[in-house]
Amino acid sequence: MDERKMMDRFKQALQDHEDGTPQLFMYSLLDFSFEYDEEKEMVVVKAPISEIMYNPVGYIHGGIITYMADTAMGHLCAAFGDQPSVSLELKTQFFRTTKTGELITKAYFIKKGKQVQFVECRIEDDQERLLSKVTGTFYTV
Repeated sequence: MDERKMMDRFKQALQDHEDGTPQLFMYSLLDFSFEYDEEKEMVVVKAPISEIMYNPVGYIHGGIITYMADTAMGHLCAAFGDQPSVSLELKTQFFRTTKTGELITKAYFIKKGKQVQFVECRIEDDQERLLSKVTGTFYTV
């Protein structure tokens, strides 16, 4: 891991962070980009795979996958619901992993209720291979 590069990235994430906004430290540190598809009611979050995402055996940590999915699903509920929502429950299924390229999360509604939303998120690599699927239940705040 390139220490200088990581320190620069960390400092930039600190500068980007703003409490109460979508400019969060972790989004910047992991280099998240967001896309909102109004027609499909879908949110896509992308991030380049980097060493800071690895678990001790050198593959993407499951917590990173779940964090990205929770982020995409939360943004989906906020963008296409009446009010922001919080996650009540998440289930993550892991199918395969990768060490290079880009992670692409695609979040969409399974059922959109007034208070509770059922959401699904597919996590793929940049070759469109399914790495993981996450389902979540979200409660409108």
